Amino acid sequence: MPVLAAQAATDVTLDVAVKAAFLFNFAKFTEWPTLPAGARILFCVVGDEAVTAALGGTVRGQNVGGHVLDVSRAPDVAEWRTCQLLFVADTEIQRVSGGLAGIKTLPVLTVSDHKGFAQTAGIVELYVEGGRMRFAINVDVAEQAGLRLSSRLLGLARVIRNGRSLP
Repeated sequence: MPVLAAQAATDVTLDVAVKAAFLFNFAKFTEWPTLPAGARILFCVVGDEAVTAALGGTVRGQNVGGHVLDVSRAPDVAEWRTCQLLFVADTEIQRVSGGLAGIKTLPVLTVSDHKGFAQTAGIVELYVEGGRMRFAINVDVAEQAGLRLSSRLLGLARVIRNGRSLP
């Protein structure tokens, strides 16, 4: 039994590291047109301490397009306006759904691992398919938020437009 527990812990650690890597890469392929030159890019995390820690390690010392990267826990909805990328853990979605609606038109790249997130509340949804982490992007919500997403990023995503997945 200890072998199974160790394997489960390893799977969770890898899952967290993969999520952190995805979040970092989303920032690399997103443009915030209203972000002043030299301003920091702030990653905010709601509800997942392990992702917060892994993301902090992933972005430490990194920059994207001349923007220093920083990570913060942001459980309070009022803080979200200062974020460029907001990750909300699946377990927190119901609690914060009103806050997500309140920032929908702000230049905040919203990401979650909640099933259906990209079709209902946010821009990017992380999901597992065939044992691999994948992502869906709602391009309508991204445009509404004033964000520009790289065609390279969109080419890897399951794209959602007008509430439907595109082939």
